[in-house]
Amino acid sequence: MTDETTPRTRHTARVLVFDENGALLLMKQHWGRRVRPARWLTVGGGIDPGEDAATAAVRELYEETGLTADAVGEPVAYREIVLPPAEEYERRTAVYFVLRTPRFEIARDAWTESEKDDIVDVRWFTPAELAASDDDFDPEDVRAIVAEIGGAPRG
Repeated sequence: MTDETTPRTRHTARVLVFDENGALLLMKQHWGRRVRPARWLTVGGGIDPGEDAATAAVRELYEETGLTADAVGEPVAYREIVLPPAEEYERRTAVYFVLRTPRFEIARDAWTESEKDDIVDVRWFTPAELAASDDDFDPEDVRAIVAEIGGAPRG
């Protein structure tokens, strides 16, 4: 039995994917019910039943980019946000990991039908582009997270 006063929460794992020059890979996605303009998000998604956040991050990394990783290390940030009205969930938690890799072209082979519909753009943001952009970003504020961790880790 579910307590109706408990907000419906989606638990997610996110990956801050940095290239060798410190650029961050982001995906521009629609909101689930398209109640707001599309916004830039980090790679990642829902944590499946029985998964821990790190396992989900590795799986989502592959599904969304085609990149395989053995591990993503320890979490670097955590966010809990309230989602806008009309979304399927009322809250979202996000556990963030960092992966540094040479720049690559993403593979869309493992995208779900929903991802094919929701993801409208993919690009690498240099630190200067990220700081200067007027685009909409995820509600967790990826720019603040990058600043908190001191930017892209150095090789």
